[in-house]
Formats: sequence, structure tokens, C-alpha cells
Amino acid sequence: MRFPDKQVGLCVAAMVSCGMMAGYRSDDLQDTRYFMELICIVPAEPLPMQILALANNAGKANQDAQMTYAALTNHRQPHLDCLAYLSQLVLHQINVSKLPLLALIYQNNMSWRSYRMFFRDPSMATSKQTYYDLSTMLLKVASTMPYGLVKKKVMHLMRCSGTVSLAAAACSMDVLRVWGRWARSEGVVGKSYLPKSPLSALPATGILAGFGPDFMTNHAFGRGTVAVAVAWIDALAPHARAIFQAVRLRNRMLTGKADFSGQHCVESILYLAETFWQSSPFMLQRYGLGWWALQLPAVRFIVGSFSFRQFEQRVINAELECNARPLSPQMTEAFDKISKQVCSLSEQIAHLQLSVDGMQQPVDSEMAANHGMPTASSSITQARAARSPRLELEAQVGLSSGLSSVQEAVDECFTGLHGFPAPPLLCKQAN
Repeated sequence: MRFPDKQVGLCVAAMVSCGMMAGYRSDDLQDTRYFMELICIVPAEPLPMQILALANNAGKANQDAQMTYAALTNHRQPHLDCLAYLSQLVLHQINVSKLPLLALIYQNNMSWRSYRMFFRDPSMATSKQTYYDLSTMLLKVASTMPYGLVKKKVMHLMRCSGTVSLAAAACSMDVLRVWGRWARSEGVVGKSYLPKSPLSALPATGILAGFGPDFMTNHAFGRGTVAVAVAWIDALAPHARAIFQAVRLRNRMLTGKADFSGQHCVESILYLAETFWQSSPFMLQRYGLGWWALQLPAVRFIVGSFSFRQFEQRVINAELECNARPLSPQMTEAFDKISKQVCSLSEQIAHLQLSVDGMQQPVDSEMAANHGMPTASSSITQARAARSPRLELEAQVGLSSGLSSVQEAVDECFTGLHGFPAPPLLCKQAN
């Protein structure tokens, strides 16, 4: 992710992390599209496990006419979380590469299905990638490492690494064959329908996510317990919530061609935006001011706010509390160092933002109110917030600018959102 070309760096990071968890071959990665769906919540303890299904090989049916999917979930360690890296890639493509994915889904335009998830350049987003396209990206990034990667079949590394990890964790051969989608005519896996379900290899998913064989009773996913303000999600995926409601209602009312894949895709993007923020303190600590997301004005506003520093501390505390084993003094010191470093970076960003925007022109009041960024009159607002618990609560949950009551929020909902029709209006149109 430190690679100068952010699209290439983010793409390689997502390919490697998702490829290892899903056991992807080169042909899977070459034609992976936005066919994804939050299929279920596994009732693990103490926190349920979210399972994101990603279609294999563009969602095409296999030789037995069965659709096959791979299961992805959040990793226990923030820096190994494949969904965190996938969220970085998807949101970069939406906000920086300007992929019109959400707009096409809202317009009921099925051409969104042609967009690939892994590509070298935005101009190639609607074309199937070649082996050369993906391997070149991976080798370019690998060449910047201290020990350069020299291997001919480089795109097979993710699948091999996942297999080794499962074998080292004593995963059964049957589960391994299901996870790797290896057809064995003499085996139970090759004769069954198990490969069509991403939950068939759930033990492999839990092990690869770092939770061990007992993940059903020990799914201690700390940062997943920390709520993310809705306004922060909207900043990364503008209008996505309104589009999701509109598409879901359209599918229910049959007012147009049903597009349940589009509905699931938008829902997955919303979840990835939430994952983005839950992993943001660790991304900021690791990449500092070179983190690609800081080029987005909304992200800079949020990261520079006092609300983000509070959020970062809650994430760190949740990770510490959910750790199954008592932390060593070295690990405790490392987490304290991360917290102090992120807090320092957040203050630097706030200071730079205020020194530039404050001297040239006032900070946009609507953006500041939505994302918790102080304006020129912030000292008065903060003084009032200290005296009023209600104002402090509104600042934490990220209410829209100008809302002063619940009734106003209800009115806003039923009159539409950012130019998109409200659900009641769509119901009337359907009738």
C-alpha cells in the first residue's frame, strides 16, 4: 500500500489477502467482479462472524451447473484483515477512480456487472484481466521489498500459502478439498454439492482469519464491536444507503427489472465502509501521512477531528479487551505506542487543515458539522457541548447539519435524500 501507484498497490494488497483466504487461482483473480453478498451472520461468541461471499470466476456456473462462491471474513489481526484491504480497494475505486458502480445500480443499468474488482488501470475495469496484467502488478510491488520475489508462477502463491496455513493448523483433508475446490472423483467432496456453498469450508475460514479451530466460541473480534457514525460511512460511499433502500424497494415492488445482485453489492459496500473506519487507526499508524485515504477531503476532516481521536481510543481498547490471552508487557507497550502515534497524526492533520483552510477561507460549515471537524467558532460550540450532554451526543453520532430534533430527521427521511426519492415516494410510483 506504500507503492507510488495507489491503484496498483491497493489492488495487490487486496489480491494477496483475499486470494490467500479464498484459495484463488489466477483465473479467479483475472475475472473477479463485484458479485459479492453478506450471506449470513455465524452465531459465534462473543461476537457473531460476518461472512462476505465473493463469486468465483465471475460468478459463472461450474461444469455441474452449480454457482460457486468463496467465503471471506474479518481477520483477528488488523494488518492481516482481507476485508480491510478489500474495503481500501473498493472505496478507492469509487472515490478516486470514479467507478460509476453505485450510479449504474441505482439506474437499474446491468452494465455494472461488467466491472472487475482487480485491474491495473481504470480504463481496463470492464475487461477481463490477463495473467500478465495481474502478475506484472504483483512483481512490481514485490520488487520494492528488501528480498525481491523471483518466481515464474507468481499468481499461484496465494493459493499455495493458504493450503500450507490450513495444513499447519491440522485442517482435515476433506475440508481442505472443499476450500480449494479440488475435484476428486473418488472423494466425497468431488461427488457432493459442497463446493457451491461458501459455508462448507467454514472451519478453514475461521482458521485463516486467525481465530483458530474454536472460533465458534472464541470469535473475539474487538474492533468489530465499535460502532461507526453513519455520517462517516456516507462520506466514503455517498448516497449508498439511499441507493440500497431504493433498489431493495424496487426489487420488492417489481417496478423494474429485479437486480438482487446489485442490492447485495451495495449492502456489501456499506459494510466495507464500516470495516474501513474500524481498521483506520491501524492503517494511519502504519502508513502515516502517506495513507492514500487522506487525499479525500472528507477523510481528512474526520481524521483531524476530536471525535476520531475518541473513536481510535475505543478501537484500541476493544482490541485489548477481546484478546483471548493476557498481553505481554511488550504487546501492551506496542498498543500504547499505536494509540499515541495515531493521536499525534490526527492532531497534525487537524492543525494543517486549520492552518491552510482557516487562513485562506473558513472551513465549510456543513462538512464540519457532518464529520466533527472544528470551525472558526468551534470554541463556543465546544463550550456549549461541555455543558449540554445532548449536544455532545449529537456530535458523537454524527447528525446531519441543521437538524435540531428527531422530527426534523423524520421529515428529511420522508422528503428524500440528496436528490434521491424517498421510499414512500417510490411506493406511490409503483402503485
